[in-house]
Amino acid sequence: MTDDPPPTRPRGTRDPLATIRKILEAAREEFGANGFDGTKVEHIARRAGVSKQIVYFYFKGKDELYWELLKDISITTNARLLQIPFEDLSPVDAVRTYLEGVYDVYAEDPIIGMVSLDQSLHDGAQLRSINEIRLLQKALADRLAEVVRRGQIEGVFHPDIDSTKIEFMTVIITVGCLSSSTMLERYSGRNWQQNPADTRAFALDFIMRALRK
Repeated sequence: MTDDPPPTRPRGTRDPLATIRKILEAAREEFGANGFDGTKVEHIARRAGVSKQIVYFYFKGKDELYWELLKDISITTNARLLQIPFEDLSPVDAVRTYLEGVYDVYAEDPIIGMVSLDQSLHDGAQLRSINEIRLLQKALADRLAEVVRRGQIEGVFHPDIDSTKIEFMTVIITVGCLSSSTMLERYSGRNWQQNPADTRAFALDFIMRALRK
């Protein structure tokens, strides 16, 4: 069954912006805990303290709410990483700072990792492409590519290294370290992440070693 919108529209609220914020915050928590398939609009409404009808007044449905979450994550993350002074750092330090930035974004907000795993299962079905995100992604990709190019010229990075692959593998390794540790420990019976700081350092060192010439 799907969540069908009610036939009538609700009356306005005293503070529409506050209501929208509550709905988006509730959606964030629900999607982070239950994924796209496990979340219903009525769950979001209940967590936000509003009626299901109110949610449909502001949003078309679950897909739009999920996209709002993905959009916020993408814009916030890319904007934060673009604050790295790539041009002022050596290639090694610039890439290391980028890796640290990505890892820390996911570590500070576990919902980002859960949403990433969830969208992997759905082949990114809820992702959309808008100009603001494309521009941020391109700006970050261009800066990282230039850093890698400098590193290859200086002989510190392997000539076959591709900056796009660095982006992808950084996310995969980061999400794996932060989101799959409990599963792996139960599977193996071994606690491999006794110190999160050590795991972070090992993951980043692992990637950096792979880039060396």
